[in-house]
Amino acid sequence: MINHHPSSDRLTAFSAGSLPLSQALCISAHLEHCAQCRRDLKQLNQVGSELLSQLTPVAVPDALKNKVMAAINNPEPTSIVETGERSPSSIKHHSDSQTPRCLKKLIPNGFSGLNWKRLSPSIHATKLCSDVNGSKIEMIKIQPGGQVASHNHTGEEITVVLSGSFSDDSGIYRQGDIIFRNKEDKYHRPIASQDSECICLTSVEAPIQFTGFFARLFNPLIRRSHYAS
Repeated sequence: MINHHPSSDRLTAFSAGSLPLSQALCISAHLEHCAQCRRDLKQLNQVGSELLSQLTPVAVPDALKNKVMAAINNPEPTSIVETGERSPSSIKHHSDSQTPRCLKKLIPNGFSGLNWKRLSPSIHATKLCSDVNGSKIEMIKIQPGGQVASHNHTGEEITVVLSGSFSDDSGIYRQGDIIFRNKEDKYHRPIASQDSECICLTSVEAPIQFTGFFARLFNPLIRRSHYAS
Protein backbone atom coordinates (compact mmCIF):
# COMPACT_ATOMS: atom_id res chain seq x y z
CA MET A 1 0.00 0.00 0.00
CA ILE A 2 1.31 3.43 -0.96
CA ASN A 3 1.25 5.89 1.94
CA HIS A 4 3.38 8.78 0.69
CA HIS A 5 2.18 11.03 -2.13
CA PRO A 6 3.00 14.42 -3.69
CA SER A 7 1.10 17.39 -2.27
CA SER A 8 -2.00 18.67 -4.06
CA ASP A 9 -0.10 21.83 -5.04
CA ARG A 10 2.70 19.81 -6.59
CA LEU A 11 0.28 17.51 -8.43
CA THR A 12 -1.55 20.59 -9.74
CA ALA A 13 1.72 22.00 -11.03
CA PHE A 14 2.45 18.63 -12.67
CA SER A 15 -0.94 18.75 -14.41
CA ALA A 16 -0.20 22.27 -15.62
CA GLY A 17 3.21 21.21 -16.94
CA SER A 18 5.04 23.81 -14.85
CA LEU A 19 7.35 21.53 -12.86
CA PRO A 20 11.06 21.14 -13.64
CA LEU A 21 11.88 17.93 -15.48
CA SER A 22 13.60 16.39 -12.45
CA GLN A 23 10.47 16.78 -10.29
CA ALA A 24 8.10 15.75 -13.06
CA LEU A 25 10.12 12.59 -13.70
CA CYS A 26 9.86 11.52 -10.05
CA ILE A 27 6.13 12.21 -9.91
CA SER A 28 5.63 10.30 -13.17
CA ALA A 29 7.36 7.28 -11.64
CA HIS A 30 5.12 7.55 -8.56
CA LEU A 31 1.98 7.82 -10.72
CA GLU A 32 2.74 4.51 -12.41
CA HIS A 33 2.34 2.82 -9.02
CA CYS A 34 -0.36 4.99 -7.44
CA ALA A 35 -3.99 4.65 -8.61
CA GLN A 36 -5.12 7.31 -6.13
CA CYS A 37 -2.85 10.01 -7.59
CA ARG A 38 -3.77 8.97 -11.13
CA ARG A 39 -7.43 9.59 -10.29
CA ASP A 40 -6.58 12.96 -8.73
CA LEU A 41 -4.49 13.89 -11.78
CA LYS A 42 -7.33 12.95 -14.13
CA GLN A 43 -9.65 15.31 -12.27
CA LEU A 44 -7.07 18.10 -12.36
CA ASN A 45 -6.60 17.59 -16.10
CA GLN A 46 -10.36 17.80 -16.61
CA VAL A 47 -10.54 21.04 -14.63
CA GLY A 48 -7.65 22.49 -16.61
CA SER A 49 -9.26 21.48 -19.89
CA GLU A 50 -12.54 23.13 -18.88
CA LEU A 51 -10.78 26.35 -17.90
CA LEU A 52 -8.92 26.45 -21.21
CA SER A 53 -12.12 25.92 -23.15
CA GLN A 54 -13.60 29.03 -21.52
CA LEU A 55 -10.80 31.31 -22.69
CA THR A 56 -11.49 33.66 -25.56
CA PRO A 57 -9.29 32.85 -28.57
CA VAL A 58 -6.76 35.54 -29.41
CA ALA A 59 -5.25 36.05 -32.84
CA VAL A 60 -1.47 35.74 -33.04
CA PRO A 61 0.93 37.09 -35.68
CA ASP A 62 1.83 34.75 -38.53
CA ALA A 63 5.50 35.13 -37.59
CA LEU A 64 4.85 33.63 -34.15
CA LYS A 65 2.82 30.77 -35.63
CA ASN A 66 5.61 30.00 -38.11
CA LYS A 67 8.19 30.06 -35.30
CA VAL A 68 6.16 27.60 -33.21
CA MET A 69 5.62 25.26 -36.15
CA ALA A 70 9.33 25.37 -36.98
CA ALA A 71 10.17 24.42 -33.38
CA ILE A 72 7.76 21.48 -33.58
CA ASN A 73 9.15 20.24 -36.88
CA ASN A 74 12.79 20.77 -35.86
CA PRO A 75 13.03 20.17 -32.10
CA GLU A 76 16.15 21.28 -30.28
CA PRO A 77 18.28 18.75 -28.38
CA THR A 78 16.78 17.57 -25.10
CA SER A 79 17.30 19.78 -22.06
CA ILE A 80 18.71 16.95 -19.98
CA VAL A 81 22.25 15.69 -20.20
CA GLU A 82 22.52 11.91 -20.28
CA THR A 83 25.69 10.33 -19.04
CA GLY A 84 25.69 7.97 -22.00
CA GLU A 85 27.81 5.45 -20.09
CA ARG A 86 26.48 1.90 -20.07
CA SER A 87 27.80 -1.31 -18.67
CA PRO A 88 28.79 -4.07 -21.12
CA SER A 89 25.63 -6.00 -20.23
CA SER A 90 23.55 -3.24 -21.85
CA ILE A 91 24.41 -4.71 -25.25
CA LYS A 92 22.07 -7.60 -24.48
CA HIS A 93 19.07 -5.23 -24.75
CA HIS A 94 17.10 -7.03 -22.10
CA SER A 95 14.23 -5.22 -20.38
CA ASP A 96 13.31 -5.03 -16.72
CA SER A 97 9.68 -5.27 -15.68
CA GLN A 98 10.29 -2.99 -12.68
CA THR A 99 11.49 -0.07 -14.81
CA PRO A 100 8.81 2.65 -14.96
CA ARG A 101 7.70 3.60 -18.46
CA CYS A 102 8.79 7.19 -17.88
CA LEU A 103 12.38 5.97 -17.41
CA LYS A 104 12.57 3.62 -20.41
CA LYS A 105 14.60 6.08 -22.51
CA LEU A 106 17.09 6.60 -19.69
CA ILE A 107 17.11 2.93 -18.65
CA PRO A 108 16.42 1.02 -21.89
CA ASN A 109 18.01 -2.20 -20.64
CA GLY A 110 16.65 -2.48 -17.12
CA PHE A 111 18.26 -1.88 -13.75
CA SER A 112 20.91 -4.54 -14.27
CA GLY A 113 21.99 -2.83 -17.50
CA LEU A 114 23.04 0.33 -15.67
CA ASN A 115 26.62 1.24 -14.89
CA TRP A 116 26.35 0.96 -11.11
CA LYS A 117 29.21 2.53 -9.16
CA ARG A 118 30.10 1.30 -5.67
CA LEU A 119 29.83 4.05 -3.04
CA SER A 120 30.16 1.74 -0.03
CA PRO A 121 29.99 -2.01 0.63
CA SER A 122 26.18 -1.84 0.62
CA ILE A 123 25.37 1.12 -1.66
CA HIS A 124 25.67 1.55 -5.42
CA ALA A 125 24.55 4.50 -7.54
CA THR A 126 24.43 5.66 -11.13
CA LYS A 127 23.69 9.08 -12.59
CA LEU A 128 20.93 9.14 -15.22
CA CYS A 129 20.99 12.81 -16.22
CA SER A 130 21.12 16.41 -15.02
CA ASP A 131 18.26 18.87 -15.26
CA VAL A 132 18.80 22.42 -16.52
CA ASN A 133 18.01 23.69 -13.00
CA GLY A 134 21.07 21.86 -11.65
CA SER A 135 19.25 18.91 -10.12
CA LYS A 136 21.00 15.56 -10.41
CA ILE A 137 18.83 12.54 -11.25
CA GLU A 138 20.22 9.23 -10.01
CA MET A 139 19.39 5.63 -9.28
CA ILE A 140 20.38 4.35 -5.84
CA LYS A 141 20.66 0.65 -4.94
CA ILE A 142 21.02 -0.40 -1.30
CA GLN A 143 21.76 -3.98 -0.32
CA PRO A 144 19.45 -5.69 2.24
CA GLY A 145 20.01 -4.08 5.63
CA GLY A 146 22.35 -1.48 4.14
CA GLN A 147 22.51 1.99 5.65
CA VAL A 148 23.16 5.40 4.13
CA ALA A 149 25.52 7.42 6.33
CA SER A 150 23.87 10.16 8.39
CA HIS A 151 23.59 13.37 6.37
CA ASN A 152 21.92 16.77 6.06
CA HIS A 153 20.25 18.19 2.97
CA THR A 154 21.33 21.48 1.38
CA GLY A 155 18.47 21.48 -1.12
CA GLU A 156 15.38 19.48 -1.97
CA GLU A 157 15.74 15.75 -2.48
CA ILE A 158 12.92 13.68 -3.99
CA THR A 159 13.02 9.89 -3.68
CA VAL A 160 10.73 7.33 -5.30
CA VAL A 161 10.96 3.71 -4.18
CA LEU A 162 10.95 1.50 -7.27
CA SER A 163 11.78 -1.82 -5.62
CA GLY A 164 12.11 -3.08 -2.05
CA SER A 165 11.74 -0.72 0.91
CA PHE A 166 13.66 1.42 3.38
CA SER A 167 12.99 3.22 6.63
CA ASP A 168 14.16 6.27 8.55
CA ASP A 169 13.13 8.15 11.69
CA SER A 170 9.88 9.21 10.00
CA GLY A 171 8.59 5.84 8.85
CA ILE A 172 8.78 3.00 6.34
CA TYR A 173 8.70 3.57 2.57
CA ARG A 174 7.68 0.89 0.10
CA GLN A 175 7.38 0.51 -3.67
CA GLY A 176 5.68 3.56 -5.19
CA ASP A 177 6.11 5.85 -2.18
CA ILE A 178 7.51 9.29 -2.98
CA ILE A 179 9.43 11.15 -0.28
CA PHE A 180 10.41 14.83 -0.17
CA ARG A 181 13.31 16.05 1.96
CA ASN A 182 14.75 19.56 2.33
CA LYS A 183 17.12 21.68 4.44
CA GLU A 184 14.97 21.14 7.53
CA ASP A 185 15.70 17.40 7.51
CA LYS A 186 18.78 16.90 9.66
CA TYR A 187 20.79 13.74 10.34
CA HIS A 188 18.84 11.72 7.80
CA ARG A 189 19.85 8.04 7.78
CA PRO A 190 17.84 5.66 5.52
CA ILE A 191 18.13 1.92 6.15
CA ALA A 192 17.06 -0.73 3.62
CA SER A 193 14.86 -3.59 4.78
CA GLN A 194 16.53 -6.88 5.60
CA ASP A 195 14.56 -9.02 3.14
CA SER A 196 15.55 -7.47 -0.22
CA GLU A 197 17.64 -4.78 -1.86
CA CYS A 198 16.08 -1.35 -2.28
CA ILE A 199 16.24 0.53 -5.60
CA CYS A 200 15.20 4.18 -5.72
CA LEU A 201 14.99 7.03 -8.20
CA THR A 202 16.25 10.30 -6.71
CA SER A 203 16.35 13.92 -7.76
CA VAL A 204 18.85 15.95 -5.74
CA GLU A 205 18.77 19.74 -6.05
CA ALA A 206 22.02 20.28 -4.14
CA PRO A 207 24.68 17.91 -2.73
CA ILE A 208 24.07 16.29 0.64
CA GLN A 209 26.45 16.81 3.56
CA PHE A 210 27.57 13.80 5.57
CA THR A 211 27.62 14.44 9.31
CA GLY A 212 29.71 11.53 10.62
CA PHE A 213 33.27 12.12 11.78
CA PHE A 214 34.88 10.11 8.97
CA ALA A 215 32.09 10.42 6.39
CA ARG A 216 32.49 14.21 6.35
CA LEU A 217 35.80 13.72 4.55
CA PHE A 218 33.81 12.75 1.47
CA ASN A 219 31.78 15.99 1.34
CA PRO A 220 34.16 17.78 -1.08
CA LEU A 221 33.97 14.77 -3.43
CA ILE A 222 30.18 14.76 -3.19
CA ARG A 223 30.04 18.46 -4.14
CA ARG A 224 32.38 18.03 -7.10
CA SER A 225 30.46 14.98 -8.34
CA HIS A 226 27.11 16.77 -8.09
CA TYR A 227 28.16 19.77 -10.16
CA ALA A 228 30.19 17.79 -12.70
CA SER A 229 28.60 17.63 -16.16
